[in-house]
Amino acid sequence: MSTDPRTGTRFAVYLCPPAGSEYYRLGSETLGYDVRARREVPLPADLRPGWQTQAGPYGFHLTLVEGFYCAAEALLELETELRACMASLSPNANLALHGGQVEAWRGGQVLAQVFRPSPGLLMLHAFLLARLARFVTHSPFADEIQAHPERYASAWERARLELLHTPRGLDSYEPHFTLVDPYGGTPVQAEALRARLDDLLAPWAEQSYDSVALFVKPEGEARWQLRADVGGGGVTATEPSAAPT
Repeated sequence: MSTDPRTGTRFAVYLCPPAGSEYYRLGSETLGYDVRARREVPLPADLRPGWQTQAGPYGFHLTLVEGFYCAAEALLELETELRACMASLSPNANLALHGGQVEAWRGGQVLAQVFRPSPGLLMLHAFLLARLARFVTHSPFADEIQAHPERYASAWERARLELLHTPRGLDSYEPHFTLVDPYGGTPVQAEALRARLDDLLAPWAEQSYDSVALFVKPEGEARWQLRADVGGGGVTATEPSAAPT
């Protein structure tokens, strides 16, 4: 058996809309993969499979805790810890997303619906990062830095990597649903696609959640899988709120 931590199970904590929601359906169709049903779905006419090789395997999600590596035998304890964290939230916890709009990142290579987090959601993001860090056996950011030493070179980013295994998040947290990655069309086509997706998803510019999703990617699997929906105080996920028409 390999002792390389990069060959182990990966876990992540996400926001994932409920299976029956229109928002989840649209997001899954954009990615070409329904992670809850574990099946591929046809892409829209203006998207190609090669443009979703990075985003598609994850399924439609918004990251709270990055896709770290952990020991497979630690998953049950990790899930127990996550459930304890969510059970500690008050019934009035406000886990909300505001001002959603589709933006182009990395020179148009990535299209994402980007939000502002509510104070409660920002607190939960930091809380879970801190509580689950002890389960991490390896961070994909370490591999990125090995290949590109110039990245995440500031003192505070390296301090975060040492403490929480990620240079991102906390006060620089940018919650988002990735919609396309890596885009391979022209800049003009990218702007047209961005505008279409922005119009399509505009009704979900404001959202709220009361559960999180534990995702895993077992060793040897090409795609991520939903392991469990975990709600505070036993509450299950709600439909993200749509703007009135």
